[in-house]
Amino acid sequence: MIIRTLRNPQDLETVRACWEEWQNHPNNDFEHFKLVCQLRREVISPYVTAMECDGRPRALLVGRLERTQFVPSIGYFKPARIPAKVLTVLHEGLLGRVDEEICKMYVWHLWSLLASGEADAVVFHKLSEDSPLLRALQSYGPRLWCEKRLVWYAHWQTVLSGEEGLLMKNMKPKHRALIRKKQRSLESVFRGKVTWRWVSRVDDVPRLCARLEEVAAGTYQRGLESGFMDNEEHRQRYALFASRGQLRAQLLEIDGRVRAFDIGIVYNDIFFGAETGYNPDLREFAPGTLVMLRMVDELVQEGVRKVDWGLGDADYKQQFGDQSWREATVRLFAPTAKGIALRTSMGLFSTIDSFGRGLVQKIGILHRLKTGWRRRLTHTKPSGR
Repeated sequence: MIIRTLRNPQDLETVRACWEEWQNHPNNDFEHFKLVCQLRREVISPYVTAMECDGRPRALLVGRLERTQFVPSIGYFKPARIPAKVLTVLHEGLLGRVDEEICKMYVWHLWSLLASGEADAVVFHKLSEDSPLLRALQSYGPRLWCEKRLVWYAHWQTVLSGEEGLLMKNMKPKHRALIRKKQRSLESVFRGKVTWRWVSRVDDVPRLCARLEEVAAGTYQRGLESGFMDNEEHRQRYALFASRGQLRAQLLEIDGRVRAFDIGIVYNDIFFGAETGYNPDLREFAPGTLVMLRMVDELVQEGVRKVDWGLGDADYKQQFGDQSWREATVRLFAPTAKGIALRTSMGLFSTIDSFGRGLVQKIGILHRLKTGWRRRLTHTKPSGR
């Protein structure tokens, strides 16, 4: 068994056949990965580690070497941005025939990279609790330099039974009646102006992105500098999946303008949610929920097997999801002065954040604080972009 590091597009082509056989998620799609490496200015190079036996790849660990920033947070508050050179291992970035021995070799390889000073940290995005890579980090990683206090998040999916109206039928009668009342109210207030548009074929991605931007610019996600943004990266990434017939979007239009949307990618008969947003002036009508319900019905008609609600543990994911598992981001720091500084600062802010979350949850105001902060962010202009 040997380890080979692939750091340029030509090297990636040598494992393309195996990679495309193993890819199972938009994140680890071969063409999508190459495109992101080209588009993001912070990317220094791909960093894909191939574990090979008898000259053939047995496993791939997919990552990017980046000049980026560590942004510790306390809730939505981000008190600092610390420049660092980081190897980012993708969510779902472990591909192939993986066992404990291979994962142990990966941990030792990445530790040698950090010890050489080539990177300040390795960040493993959202490893599931049963990941062999997580077990290897906990068993064989250097304890002093590997993050110990993990923050767990639930990842939710919904299995689609092929029955239209599935989510509505799974609601409690009182909630179902409320949602129907909100839809009637919306269509009454904007009589004759409401259109529900399902987009399963996109011929003009720039136009779609421009229409979504009208909504996204006013969302709380924009205040956090996250979510959808009409930029070159989103246009090209969406164009890639649209060219394969994999891009889907559910739109709520009022008087011809998009006022709410849900967009994502159908991959291996699973819908992976990408971004969502709605005009905050329509909040009383629950437009996000209405759009989501129609989207799921359209996916059922297409024969999609599951909806993957993506990262995070929002209330609606808990309400409508019927499968879940825990995930955590794990960081491995370099044995250098910079690594020590990063390890200390991230640990400090993580402790404060955990304490604060526990306190506000105990006194029962967590949901109220999150809602209030998000509403405040809808009136905050994004900085720097």
